[in-house]
Amino acid sequence: MSAQLKHTNSEDFLSLTSPLRAGNMHAGDGCAMFTSGSAPMASSDALLGDMTGFFTSGSAPAGTKAMTGDAVEMFTSGSAPAGTKAVTGDAVEMFTSGSAPAGTKAVTGDAVEMFTSGSAPAGTKAATGDAVEMFTSGSAPAGAKAVTGDAVEMFTSGSAPLRAETAAEGEGCALYTSGS
Repeated sequence: MSAQLKHTNSEDFLSLTSPLRAGNMHAGDGCAMFTSGSAPMASSDALLGDMTGFFTSGSAPAGTKAMTGDAVEMFTSGSAPAGTKAVTGDAVEMFTSGSAPAGTKAVTGDAVEMFTSGSAPAGTKAATGDAVEMFTSGSAPAGAKAVTGDAVEMFTSGSAPLRAETAAEGEGCALYTSGS
C-alpha cells in the first residue's frame, strides 16, 4: 500500500453482520467504531496501528493479529475475543464482556488487561509484560504465563487464580481480593 492509503479499512458502521475479513493494512485501524450483532472474523494482519477497536457487539472478534499496536481494545460484547495475538502492544484490553478472552498471546506488552467480565481469561501468555491484570470477574484466570512481568495481578474475583506462572522476573499472582 502507498503511504497515502494508510487509513482505517472499515470504520463507522452499524450492521447486523460485520465484515468477515478486513483487508490487509500497512498502517491504521483494521476495523473500528462500530455496533453490530456480530464482530469481525479473522480481522487482517496489521503492520502498524490497532486491528479492532471501539465497538459494541453481540459477539467479539476471533483470530485478530497485530504487529504493532493493540489487537482488540475498548469494547462491550456478549462474548470475548479468542485467539488474539499481538507482537508489540496489548492483545486485548479495556472491555466489558459476558465472558473473557481465551488463547491470548502477546510478545511485548500486556496480553489481557483492564476489564469487567463474568469469567476470566484462560491460556493467556505474555513474553514481556503482564499476562492478565486490572480486572473484576466472577472467576479468576487459569493457566496464565509470563516470562518477564506479572502473570496475574490487581483484581477482584469470586475465586483465586490457578497455575499462574512466571519464568524469569515478576510475580505469579499479586494484589487481589478473592472469594477463595
